[in-house]
Amino acid sequence: MFGKRKNHVEPPDRPFSHDPDCRILKVDPDVVIPWSRHEYGRWERICVCNADYWQEPAPSRVRLDPHDRSTMRHMGECEFKDVTDPAILRVLLKITPKDGYAWVECGGCQAGWQVADFAKERVG
Repeated sequence: MFGKRKNHVEPPDRPFSHDPDCRILKVDPDVVIPWSRHEYGRWERICVCNADYWQEPAPSRVRLDPHDRSTMRHMGECEFKDVTDPAILRVLLKITPKDGYAWVECGGCQAGWQVADFAKERVG
């Protein structure tokens, strides 16, 4: 109702692959092992004979960079919105590190925006 609706992704509807000598499958040949969410974005279904895991695809979001003109969040009337000189941007932008992100404020228009702290993330 309020805000942006998150994309809800369901795990694939593929049949569970049991081992031929599965005890549960011998008792009930029509058994369906349901998916359960293990942690955010990770789904699993486990039987006594086998396990199946599925990871939701990562959302595609624009990475914000306070020094990249195309991803800055200045107000429309800001006189510095088109500045690309790194020396001016270092003086103009106030960057406050937070837990997992940085808060960036423009000295010209007092607009503020959040930037993820990619230096702390592990890639690969």
